[in-house]
Amino acid sequence: MKPIAAIITALAVALSAGAETPKAPACAEGQAVSFEDLAAAHKAILYGDYHGTREMPAVFADAVAQAAAGERRVLVALEYPPEWQADLDAVMAALDELAALDAFSMHHTKDGRTSDAMRNMLLQLRALKLAGADIHVVAADSRRYRTDEDRAAVSALDLPDSVDRTLSVWDLDLALHTKAACEAVDCDLILMFAGNYHTGLATRPSQVIDPMTGEATSNRAATAGFVLNKFTPVASVMLVHRGGMAHNRVAGKLAIREELATAPDFMEEDGVYYCTGPHSFTHMFSVGLVFPSEDTLAPAPESQ
Repeated sequence: MKPIAAIITALAVALSAGAETPKAPACAEGQAVSFEDLAAAHKAILYGDYHGTREMPAVFADAVAQAAAGERRVLVALEYPPEWQADLDAVMAALDELAALDAFSMHHTKDGRTSDAMRNMLLQLRALKLAGADIHVVAADSRRYRTDEDRAAVSALDLPDSVDRTLSVWDLDLALHTKAACEAVDCDLILMFAGNYHTGLATRPSQVIDPMTGEATSNRAATAGFVLNKFTPVASVMLVHRGGMAHNRVAGKLAIREELATAPDFMEEDGVYYCTGPHSFTHMFSVGLVFPSEDTLAPAPESQ
């Protein structure tokens, strides 16, 4: 196991180093809290995923079920482009699982976000919705072709001078689309599932590399969590594990890779929320051992 400082540095690439200080958490490092504790104290709970495992999407689906059981109106924000929204709606409304899978079968990413485990998560969300849960599933990422409204909303944000709005555009759109979707349905709670680079509450280092000279210019990018936290109380939960395998991008290609344990020493139990102290991620949740999940509906590699 690793200490918390090493996890924050290794997984988030110094996400909070030199960043604006996020709001202090309500509990000390290593203190266990319940989901209801989180939901009572925050309007948004962001789950930082490590793409390509079976376990992390399942944990998020369980969290949505817990939230919906409290008779809340839950906004479920996913790291998919808004162009996919109609197909997400078709998944949620499908009368059987085969039709639900077919409605989303043409969508594929090269980073693990359309793994079989993610598709199973969508089926779990569909089952909750069909059972009467008041959940609204939205594709909240940046659009491929951004609108004037997107650009205007980003321009109006009050951000530190150190933040590069161009480098941050995907996170800024993710945050603002989520905020707007919550307002549109008058949601009680936001649950976001996105890569853990996006869900921390501090800005992060980034670089622009000149393709001609190779010269790198350092900047800071604002995370979606950093932006949402300006508008409403946010808990940022990093999903960690006890080691295993994952199927995600390696050197630009999807592949199965071995994963070293990321759960710090103070996390004695899996399936429990622990406070992390004054870090960009306010909480951690261990999913235990992880196993890889591929996208078996994706075209063969030679045709991608």
